[in-house]
Amino acid sequence: MSFVLRCLTVLTSFLVVVQQLEGGKCSRFKIAATKNEREDIAYVVDTLAAHSSIGLLKYKDSLEKTGERTRQVPPFSFFGVVLTDVNTKASLKKLSSSNSIQFKKFCNGFTKEFLNEATKPCFETTFEGFCKATGLDSKKMLPIFLESCKAAKKKRGTPFAPFIRAMTR
Repeated sequence: MSFVLRCLTVLTSFLVVVQQLEGGKCSRFKIAATKNEREDIAYVVDTLAAHSSIGLLKYKDSLEKTGERTRQVPPFSFFGVVLTDVNTKASLKKLSSSNSIQFKKFCNGFTKEFLNEATKPCFETTFEGFCKATGLDSKKMLPIFLESCKAAKKKRGTPFAPFIRAMTR
């Protein structure tokens, strides 16, 4: 494990301990999205997966409006919605199997939110809960997520693409 990865792991553990010492308690993770938000999330992922970059031009306005409505959904809840719906998960798998422009833009749209989540005091509890709720192995997913955070901080490529791809395996 790289030095930076170890530091991030130690830091998140420290933040959890500080939160607990201050009397705070990390709440259990639950997928927080309304029925309309779930439908919007499915629309975005399904549409991106079903069309080429050129074909998406006619959906540009509706995708942007729908994407704005889903911005308030926390990123782990967003992907919780995707991974707990068989059809939307299949669409994400199809989308992530390419190296298309739409996949890169989709991934990069979560960079700021994922980095923000990684700095929260209850990150580990949230991440564990997300993995449990979606059937992912947190021991395999956490290193991929932390490497993605490291790449994002260095502003390299599409940093969360490996994490998003790993979710669909």
